[in-house]
Amino acid sequence: MEPEAADGPARERRWLPGKGRRERISFAIVMFGYLAVTCGESLLAPVFPTAAKTFGLSLSEEGLAFGLLALSIAIANVVGGLLLWRRGPRMGVGLGLALAAIGGGAASASGGWPLFLGAQVLLGLGSGLFFASGLSAAGDLGGGRRGLAMGMFGVAFSGGLALAALLVAFAGEDRWRLAFAASAALSGAALVGTVFASLSPRPSPPPPLRWAGVHRELGVPLAVGGMAAVSQYGTVSFLATFAVGAWGVARPSAAGLLAAARVLSIPGKVTAGHHADRRGGVVTAGQIGLGLALLGAWWTLAPSVALGLVPAVVFAAGVSALGPVGNILALEAFADRGIMLGVFRSAQIALGAMTSALLGAASERFGLRPSLAVASVLPAALWLLSRHRTERRAGPAPLSPRD
Repeated sequence: MEPEAADGPARERRWLPGKGRRERISFAIVMFGYLAVTCGESLLAPVFPTAAKTFGLSLSEEGLAFGLLALSIAIANVVGGLLLWRRGPRMGVGLGLALAAIGGGAASASGGWPLFLGAQVLLGLGSGLFFASGLSAAGDLGGGRRGLAMGMFGVAFSGGLALAALLVAFAGEDRWRLAFAASAALSGAALVGTVFASLSPRPSPPPPLRWAGVHRELGVPLAVGGMAAVSQYGTVSFLATFAVGAWGVARPSAAGLLAAARVLSIPGKVTAGHHADRRGGVVTAGQIGLGLALLGAWWTLAPSVALGLVPAVVFAAGVSALGPVGNILALEAFADRGIMLGVFRSAQIALGAMTSALLGAASERFGLRPSLAVASVLPAALWLLSRHRTERRAGPAPLSPRD
């Protein structure tokens, strides 16, 4: 009996986070919810060219839509963190999914620009409210395998992005509203599932919000998570443009580079989370950062696509692996102060947006290749951070006694 019992549960615990069947099912529901809200907020980019033709929109109105979507996510991240701190994860998860379902339904029924724009705000609010509570719930349900749980949380995010693109592709130009209807159905189904999920109860009383030393606690998680955002929204966002301009790659093939990186990022996120369970988040981030810097210098300086293709795809996938590591460090630093999880996420988005703008301006002034070459080696700073933290914890070597 002993070998058989050890073989079954041990194998499940090895690959699935959660101590028991109820926790694993609850974890799957949270992951499905994160995929649903991510899908909803990510539909705007692939669907906008068709929606712009339907409603007769200009480029300035496109910028307004994306700006309001990002702003609503950033604001709701902080509000969602406050809900987590005061009410526990169930409120943020449920309210986020409800708003995402309403937003998707509104977009699918929109007959004009105002309702469509308002729907994007609702989708952004739903995604932002969900994040802190979903992240906290995933970490709690993961138990001793928190790193693996965060890796899968990142996989759910990637799945939402991919699903959004697939829904728009299958819906076609004439039925693009069906993509939003599908996202609303997904969010609604996940909302029903949360009724049966085992989530942490409301804190009673809520843990005290200690602001003293917050900047120090936010520093390391934001250094890792912020570097992930800087590289993702900055360096990787310009990869397709670089491939077309510097290597002469056709535009559809350049988009295929990002698609390949997105697929490769799925095992990368799980592996990074599993490695963080064994070695710690800071050490894992340092090793990923050093590898990214080497790969980044390689592909940005490569004279041809034959030499730069593989390192470019691996670089883009490796950047995604930093996200779960940053989430692990954030949970370890301030999981008892949910509002800080929201601040952490909003700061990530702000860093990514600023980097994208700065990199675009630098590319116009100095050229795209040198600008990307500098940006791509920035993750090496995480290796320096890891070395500094390791040496500081080790402390000075003890003096040998005198003879």
